[in-house]
Amino acid sequence: MKVVILGILFFASITVSAQQRAATFQAAAKSGLTVYLLNKQYSNALDNDSNKSVFKGNAQKKFYNAYVALLADMGTYLHANGFTWGKPIRVVHRIYFEGDGTIDHYLLNLDAAGMDAAKQARFLKLLNQFAANYKLRITADKKFAQCGPAIYQD
Repeated sequence: MKVVILGILFFASITVSAQQRAATFQAAAKSGLTVYLLNKQYSNALDNDSNKSVFKGNAQKKFYNAYVALLADMGTYLHANGFTWGKPIRVVHRIYFEGDGTIDHYLLNLDAAGMDAAKQARFLKLLNQFAANYKLRITADKKFAQCGPAIYQD
């Protein structure tokens, strides 16, 4: 009986971990999920060398609009769930997407954000909920990623 219960608890913990899409770069790296490894699996949505970009030509503007909509939708979600920043916060993030626009990983650096541990944990919890149910408004024929700074504010 104890073995069955431990097995169920072990499976449940794996399932919970697998559902975590948002994390700090540091926490993700501690669990073996590094930007280096992810970048081998995902192409750049936009790149200085347009030949390396997933989105080319007019699709670049469509991607940009979808990306801006994602950030706006995330802000709306946070606000609807009572989360406030209190002041503008500059964050660097890298978001990894499936070809269908599903968010696989939303990694960010919160070191300079100046949030206490409780606020950071609440933000990551809400960001995980948002990412689990969000689909970017553009698709591609392969996995892709986008990075950059953003200013999060109320």
